[in-house]
Amino acid sequence: MITHTGPLWLPPPELLPARLAELSDAAARPGPTPRGPAVRPPDGRDADYDAYFGIARTSRAPAYTLVHALRASAADVLSRSGQTGEQALRAALAACGVTAPPPPGARSDAPLARWRSGHRLFFTLTQAAVVALRDATAEGARRHPFPAGTRAAAELLRACAVAMQLTASFTPVDYETLVRPSMTTGDRTEDGFSGLWSADHRALVDELRRWGSAHARTCPAGCPSQRELSASLDRVHSAHHGVCARFVGRGPSLLGGHDDALATLTRLTAARRRLLRPRAPAEGPRI
Repeated sequence: MITHTGPLWLPPPELLPARLAELSDAAARPGPTPRGPAVRPPDGRDADYDAYFGIARTSRAPAYTLVHALRASAADVLSRSGQTGEQALRAALAACGVTAPPPPGARSDAPLARWRSGHRLFFTLTQAAVVALRDATAEGARRHPFPAGTRAAAELLRACAVAMQLTASFTPVDYETLVRPSMTTGDRTEDGFSGLWSADHRALVDELRRWGSAHARTCPAGCPSQRELSASLDRVHSAHHGVCARFVGRGPSLLGGHDDALATLTRLTAARRRLLRPRAPAEGPRI
């Protein structure tokens, strides 16, 4: 079992702002550390997923809550990884108008602590990418999704890939003996455990779909913005595939089923890629 030193507060994804400027404005204002009252996700699996990683949800000041989480989670990960990934993380935060604070002194690099802190950073970057994509397709983007929001989303997705790699920088033995068992206790033994339970992940999928639809209406032939966003999404999927291949290989995921984990991930990757080009001939199911 992971021992939490305190929750990382995040807003429910439906309360995330629609403009990057709201994050920049919040970053420029000092304020207290976000706290409750906590809002419990309506889906029990979402709540279980949040609890495992030490995430608490609050409806108070969504923009400031996300800015605080970006700073705190980036500093936490950098305290465990040194300068590895620092440039990508700082660039991603800068896209939101956020300056990362200096990381605190070196912290425990135990596999479970790294697994937890890396996921917390991944969730905050995912939320920021949702904001950037909403900004890109906000009212007024008549001819094309706004390039500034699209570039910020691409920067944040690249940082998501880095966060995923840093999250899993321990040995397969550590994963098999420490990390995986911690995700298969209690009710998770029967129901499995999956990032598909993440409300933030689902919000990101919705915004990618919205961006793809807006882009298809205004720029059906594709453009540099579409290629940059697609390449960044591919980086996330490549990082996820690498982690899965290293720790699970052709074995089943925690959700079980007949398919091996890599085959399932490959199908999900293809479905996500089609979100940005909804007019592609091989339209797949919404997963």
